[in-house]
Amino acid sequence: MPERTIHPANTLNELSGEEWLYFTKSLWTTAYPSELGHDRRRAHGANKPPRLMARLIEFFTRGGELVLDPFAGVGGTLLGAAICRTPRRALGFEIEPRWVATYEDVVKDALRARDAGGEAIADLGNSDPGGPRSFEPSGCRMVLGDAVHGLEALGSGSVDMVATDPPYNPQLRMTMAGGAAAEAWANRRTDYAMVTEDPADIANSASYPEYLDRMSHILGECRRVLRDRGYAILIVRDAYQDGRYRFTGSDLAARAEQVGLVPKGDLVWYQAGTRLRPYGYPRGFVPNIVHQHILVLQADARERQRRSSSAGIQTKVVSEPSEAAATPTGSPDTRSAAGSSSSGAPEYQMSSDAAVASTGSPTPSATAGSQTPLVSVAEDG
Repeated sequence: MPERTIHPANTLNELSGEEWLYFTKSLWTTAYPSELGHDRRRAHGANKPPRLMARLIEFFTRGGELVLDPFAGVGGTLLGAAICRTPRRALGFEIEPRWVATYEDVVKDALRARDAGGEAIADLGNSDPGGPRSFEPSGCRMVLGDAVHGLEALGSGSVDMVATDPPYNPQLRMTMAGGAAAEAWANRRTDYAMVTEDPADIANSASYPEYLDRMSHILGECRRVLRDRGYAILIVRDAYQDGRYRFTGSDLAARAEQVGLVPKGDLVWYQAGTRLRPYGYPRGFVPNIVHQHILVLQADARERQRRSSSAGIQTKVVSEPSEAAATPTGSPDTRSAAGSSSSGAPEYQMSSDAAVASTGSPTPSATAGSQTPLVSVAEDG
């Protein structure tokens, strides 16, 4: 394939002009193959395709930079970072042990396939332009614990990008008509509402306003740990609850702007093959919501300065640079404060209490004697 030409002023990513332009279409339709343990990851009703996450990560970061997912689920963001054509580092927090274990198992199996000489991930040619993908998860780490505590343990400005699929707003245990019809018709059955019993799970919020308030706190922490001018990506599905349509994407974008994450765009994502369900039939209209919003938000440096000033902290106000004149992402001025150790294993600015469970030290996922540091999982006390 022809050599990729990167504009000398492009400090955001490693894409050519053609790849950049194609990304900016506001409507995306995808149909990805089942891969990287999809048969197990699909048990989480809101799992995201690793190729979709790789596409997002490759646009908003450069190789080696750090991506944070505070609601990591079964690890779609981390897997996406691992299959980027120039691998990125990734850190994820997940409150449910079952999903952390699923992610670990998927990584182990993919490494076995890779190391045995097989394809961990297939080359889709023109369906995934840019050339073959490899699988390199050594810079990715999943932490078992509450996102609230995990974020508090990270240093300010220490991550280069946030990419996450937040918990769906207060969910009904049954998201569509059940009863006798559900026994006979598959499209009236679902286990899509993947909530836990943990009160810290934001999906367990008692009301929609409470959900938005709790998400505002998370978004504020995401802004704090995100470097200035870095991007945050929220993948959000609107909802239909209590007889009305909830514009959840719009509501979260408004809350994000209040904490200094400026809305830059809304990419509407349609995942082909979504099953249609007879929610309102035969009495009234209830939509099948088959699209999701990929909200593109950018960290506003001026908001950080404003907050510091309001707290009585002396700050030097610097004029906001233009897009073209922004400091190169890879420079010491803006590189993530989370780096790598001399051994190559990922290091993150986390307190020891957050990085290690009260029951002991982190449990490595790599097998004994492995040359590749895999994933460390630790409970967040």
